[in-house]
Amino acid sequence: MEIICLDTNILIAHKRAKKADKNKTSLYRLSTQAYRFAVSSITVYELLRSDNQDEDHYWKTMFANMEILPFDAACAEQAAIIYKDLKQKGQLIEAEDLFIGATAQYHRLKLATGNQRHFERIIGLELMPVNPL
Repeated sequence: MEIICLDTNILIAHKRAKKADKNKTSLYRLSTQAYRFAVSSITVYELLRSDNQDEDHYWKTMFANMEILPFDAACAEQAAIIYKDLKQKGQLIEAEDLFIGATAQYHRLKLATGNQRHFERIIGLELMPVNPL
């Protein structure tokens, strides 16, 4: 079973979807295709940085069913390489997106994202462009 890395926006879109629309989200559609999911520890950070304990519980429950990919020294080195390339081209992206992309790329995983415009700038990163909702 193939593992894919999920961008933060895929998870947020699923949580925000009304109950009747959950089966229309990209997360749901991907889950019916027998993928296993992973997220970067950066995504964990992005989703747990609010002050809402109920939301934190929701995300922690969701993360329990996914592999959490650490942003370690190897991923940081990959991110630095990507950063230098993007800076030279004048195409920098947000640090969190850079770190998520570097993590997926280092682990040789496809990244499912609704934000193809940013991530397509990372040379060699394989994307699964999806509509988050």
